[in-house]
Amino acid sequence: MRVFKGRGCALGGLLGLPASVEVELVEREADGSFTVHVRTAAGVEACCPGCGVPAGRVREAAGQTVAHLAVVPMAVTWHKHRFWCDNGGCDQAVFTEGGPLAARGGTVSAAAKETMGHLVGDWVVAVDLVARTAGVSWHIAHRGFVAVAEEAGIVVTAPAGRTGADEPVGDEENAVGGEAGVDGEAGRGPGGGRPARSVSGPLPAVEVLGIDDHRRGRPRYHRDPISGGWVADADRWQTGLFDSRGGHGLLGAVEGRTAAATAGWIGAQPAAWRAGIQAVTIDMSGVYKSAARDALPHAMIAVDPFHVAQLANKAVGDVRRRVTHQLRGRRGRATDPEYTIRTLLVRGPGTLSDNGRAKILTTLADLGGEESFAIGAAWRAKNHLLGLLALSPTRTGRATTRTDVDRALTRFFEYCATTGATVPEIVTLAETVSDWRVGITGAILHGLSNAAAEGVNRLIKLVYRTAFGLTNVPNQQRRARYVASRSTRPAWLHPVTTHAAAA
Repeated sequence: MRVFKGRGCALGGLLGLPASVEVELVEREADGSFTVHVRTAAGVEACCPGCGVPAGRVREAAGQTVAHLAVVPMAVTWHKHRFWCDNGGCDQAVFTEGGPLAARGGTVSAAAKETMGHLVGDWVVAVDLVARTAGVSWHIAHRGFVAVAEEAGIVVTAPAGRTGADEPVGDEENAVGGEAGVDGEAGRGPGGGRPARSVSGPLPAVEVLGIDDHRRGRPRYHRDPISGGWVADADRWQTGLFDSRGGHGLLGAVEGRTAAATAGWIGAQPAAWRAGIQAVTIDMSGVYKSAARDALPHAMIAVDPFHVAQLANKAVGDVRRRVTHQLRGRRGRATDPEYTIRTLLVRGPGTLSDNGRAKILTTLADLGGEESFAIGAAWRAKNHLLGLLALSPTRTGRATTRTDVDRALTRFFEYCATTGATVPEIVTLAETVSDWRVGITGAILHGLSNAAAEGVNRLIKLVYRTAFGLTNVPNQQRRARYVASRSTRPAWLHPVTTHAAAA
């Protein structure tokens, strides 16, 4: 074991600096960061980089400022006293002094718990990895994160009759979705079945509320021995509520994806906060539309344009696959003409080159017959719908009138009712767009989308992958809520700026 002796060398080793330098001064800057002033340790020779000869004369003093980061696990021994209690009426008699360093009888310092909590929440490091690095148990590291999350105002509401939010279940110990039971659309929350939990924190003023879901782990199935079909054993979901325009990320989450649970979370918020919501962005989900109508009857419902375009591309793909099966009785292969243009068919009109368009038309002409007509009609119907979505102010940079939107919708419906009337997939697409035309129109006129929710969902899934799966729902929701709202809080560590030029 190497022990640094001397004040400068000992502090330098503590900060992760090499033994060739000694610490002279430590300054704390106005932003909270530290600047450490060091000098070359005695006995260290400076050699010329050109010839390697040791220098014998000093020309002048120079300074070089570099960024440095030190993560050094250590043990701290607090040499303290035990006191007599001079109060004759007190039963304590003897006590040990305490302070902000650590609780009496504690084995981990308060600062270490806070650091471990920030590593888990702000740096998205797995709890198990933080615990092993610090030499503590998983539960101690996790309690550090729970304390940091509570300080940020993030709380998890457990259902009645259950334990608190900090249940002693490890979230790195099992795969996601390890709890048995199907996460169906009925029998959830107030209606029965597994009670729904929710997570929330300080709510900022929100004008556009986004609602979206994500699967809590991969689904698990088993084959029924009698029918031979697959039966779902576990397919659990989370519903997230997001700030779609203000940049505050994830506002809260509920277990499941039912209208009752979602509307219940919204209804539990302050009335003034609900009154400030002007629009709700969703995908084409009847569940979330019902929840928004029940909890926010005054708000406009806007359908995410991405999911509309996705639906149109799906219709094109369905037609192409049906044609292949009708012609060849099998799935598509790379040698099939219609298969070679599958990626070109789903390109938007603005991104399709002249050569790509020519290849589509040539391939369809060579294919011929009703099959060629069906694929071409679906492709053109998709382009009509994408032309409607292109009217959004976020695409054009200018305001869009309702007249322009109505004209684009009319062109799409007329094409589907005439040219595409004999193609079942086009009819289904037109019927779906007709059912959601009010929400689609609202999204286009006001330039709304659910992109913020999709981006936060990607971040939440990163948290799940980092943890290698979470089996404890409160822990899972707390982690997701904290990580997805980091941008709304001051940075944990202040980055340093090296102003001085390197010598």
